Amino acid sequence: MLQQDSAKTQQQHCLSVGQCQASRQQENQPNTQPQQGGVVSSAFFGHWILLSLNPPSSYRLLTVCIMAAGKRVRLFHFLFEMLENPNMAHCLSWVPAAAGVFRFSSRNKDQVAALWGQRKGNKRLMTYQKMSRALRNYARSGEIFKVKKKLTYQFSRDTLMLLQKCHRDL
Repeated sequence: MLQQDSAKTQQQHCLSVGQCQASRQQENQPNTQPQQGGVVSSAFFGHWILLSLNPPSSYRLLTVCIMAAGKRVRLFHFLFEMLENPNMAHCLSWVPAAAGVFRFSSRNKDQVAALWGQRKGNKRLMTYQKMSRALRNYARSGEIFKVKKKLTYQFSRDTLMLLQKCHRDL
């Protein structure tokens, strides 16, 4: 069990997508040393699991970056992670969460796209226009649908159940 001073353990720690990307670029050896803000990252069966201590006796899962052989995190997993993160509500929010409908903020939609491009490891800046093309492709496969309102999409029922199950199991 890691020991942290009480001031640090009382704070709510949040990881940005950039920190997740940086931790994935580390070596494949487990790192159990505390990082900045009491965050611990460790490799576990091909997954990077980022944890926060709050309080010190319990771990809270913040983000999982899938590192399976040759597979990357898909856009709908990334969007679900952002929707579940209250610190990203200014960029992306549930409209009615039970129905799986979500909306991009018109002011911050490019920020979401830039974070997605960073998460994928793109060298060039990802724009909302490029990311929305991927969302339209998901509509063809039936994973995400465009809702008739501006900047609004909906996870398919099966995709939403899968994402919720994965999120609960973690």
